[in-house]
Amino acid sequence: MLELEENLHILNDLIEKLNSLRETLNISSLEKEKEELTSETEKDRFWEDKENSNKIFAKLKRINRKLDSFYEIKSELENLIEMNKMLLDEYDEELTKDLIKQTSDFTNKLEKLELETLLSGKYDINNAIITLHPGAGGTESQDWVQMLYRMYRKMG
Repeated sequence: MLELEENLHILNDLIEKLNSLRETLNISSLEKEKEELTSETEKDRFWEDKENSNKIFAKLKRINRKLDSFYEIKSELENLIEMNKMLLDEYDEELTKDLIKQTSDFTNKLEKLELETLLSGKYDINNAIITLHPGAGGTESQDWVQMLYRMYRKMG
């Protein structure tokens, strides 16, 4: 029972994180921008300017992805809280273990969304080109550059 109360406390902390994320993502302005872009696509002669229509659809797709991620996570958190409350009323050991694991998985998912939010600046969607050069140090510096190269290759 104590583990469920601790888990509920963790979930309540996650609500605060999610609300902070709502402000950071500026969800209300994203919804407004989505409406504006959607109405733009419904105008006559929208398809005649192919370059502009592609830009609008790309922007709309990015906005939808952000909104969908946020609302999916919000819904999942609400479900976890509801499940936690039900288990407090009627305890079940198996479901409690499952809920605690789901809470842990959810925490990781929320942290990933927070990281994506941090990396959502104007140029963060673009690729980057880096150049690695070994400095003075002979074979050790060459080995270090090769390790860095392999690390960056695995990330991309």
